[in-house]
Amino acid sequence: MMKSIPSSFALLISCLIIYIHANADELHQPHWLNGAHHNRYQLFKKWLERKPVDERAAASPYDVLHPTHQFKGCIDPSEPFQCPRSEKCIALQSICDGVPGDCPGNLDENEETCIAAKRPAKENIEKFLQAEYTLHGSKLFTFIFGHKISKSIEGNSAYWFDSLASAFSIAKTIRNFAEKTHMSSDELAHFQNVIQMIHDGRLEEIPVYAQEAVNQGLASLVEKLYESGFMDQ
Repeated sequence: MMKSIPSSFALLISCLIIYIHANADELHQPHWLNGAHHNRYQLFKKWLERKPVDERAAASPYDVLHPTHQFKGCIDPSEPFQCPRSEKCIALQSICDGVPGDCPGNLDENEETCIAAKRPAKENIEKFLQAEYTLHGSKLFTFIFGHKISKSIEGNSAYWFDSLASAFSIAKTIRNFAEKTHMSSDELAHFQNVIQMIHDGRLEEIPVYAQEAVNQGLASLVEKLYESGFMDQ
């Protein structure tokens, strides 16, 4: 004869059965997915799903004028100059040496090529101008070039950054630069005075934001211009 189950024990069994049915899904999960373990799992999952972050700092204006960025495609340090409109690379001493045939079409003997070889690469000057515009806005370009060019940059920055960089790269003298950028005589005189102040180190005569640009690489560009005859009359 079976003994009767105490009512209190029967009630406990009934409650346990109800709980198991109500939480069946959770009870089938591994223990490390429950409670605090579940929170850790979610954090770990998010960590695994994170996209890699590029922690490299943006290049400073000075960096883009550094000689290591000067040429594209030329790997051999003994032949670092890339011929215009060509993938051929030649030695620096072959530029403007009076010997034809170093570059296709003798473009290494072209006057503009000879000038450009003595200055930072056009593409790097353009990046430098873009970086400075981002940092200092139109006020810096107004100070250097005058209101007309500064205003034109606001309307078509891509064209003017390209035009200014090209003029800096291949204009034989500052007057040629003024012709290529359509400067008036007054704008040319102002631009010439600014370049002269930077070259002479008279930083106290220029605005603070322009002093920052000088330290960020503008002084280096000006020196390259002087060395290549840009200020010759």
